[in-house]
Amino acid sequence: MKRLAMGFGILLFWSVVMAARADDDLSPFYVAAGIGHVSVDRGSPSPVASSVGGISGTGTALTLSGGYEINDYLSAELGYHDYGRPAAFGQTDISGHAQVCPQNFSCPHVNGFSAELLGRYELVPNLDGELRAGVLDWHVGSPGSAFLQNTSGAAFIYGLGVRRRFDYGLSLLITYERSTLTTEETRIGISYSF
Repeated sequence: MKRLAMGFGILLFWSVVMAARADDDLSPFYVAAGIGHVSVDRGSPSPVASSVGGISGTGTALTLSGGYEINDYLSAELGYHDYGRPAAFGQTDISGHAQVCPQNFSCPHVNGFSAELLGRYELVPNLDGELRAGVLDWHVGSPGSAFLQNTSGAAFIYGLGVRRRFDYGLSLLITYERSTLTTEETRIGISYSF
């Protein structure tokens, strides 16, 4: 049901965006790819014996996105974020000792899909500052369900960045983003407008 609601929300989001830009004859679409560093920190160890767990680690983040420039100052973007397999821990015995991955079990894969609005302002010619805000639909793969209470959900995602525009629709992007899932991502990427 969550996926159906998310899909309907994205469809509604894109229809509003397309209607806002319907009279412009320039192609406002772009695609982007980025790589960077991510820190994921969800859950914390318990000092007493309990059955808890969490993810607390860093790794390489890969991001693919596509967007639509509504005007010179506002864009709408859908993205896929691959946060890799950060370190995780699980406390399942009465002693309170934690088992950690990859020694005791395989680390779970963490990813997410985002829908964001980007506000842009030209700082100097061909260099834009960006503010980003949206929703992240996150997922933790197997064996996350063994030690996490929730392995999927929605989180608020926000950040800032700079974009250096070049000829032929190419741009260089540097972005910093956080989410209420407790992710922190810094990445560098390229985008292409077509």
